[in-house]
Amino acid sequence: MGDPRSERTPALILWWEALETWKQLAISFPFLAVFMLLVNIGPFSQPLLRSIFYGLFEGAVLSGLLAVATATERAKRR
Repeated sequence: MGDPRSERTPALILWWEALETWKQLAISFPFLAVFMLLVNIGPFSQPLLRSIFYGLFEGAVLSGLLAVATATERAKRR
């Protein structure tokens, strides 16, 4: 197996890393909040209001983690 950094990076990842952090958060938060809302309603069978709260909270946490992970990977590539 070769060095992962020597392989060509997909264009989508380069585009995502090129975005400013606030833009990454603005794109990822709504998607992750809705996704977590559906996870809490579906498999976890939570009531609707609790699912909305959990979806917003977990979406914010996951968006923050995604932004930190992206910044770390961007720094590795430079």
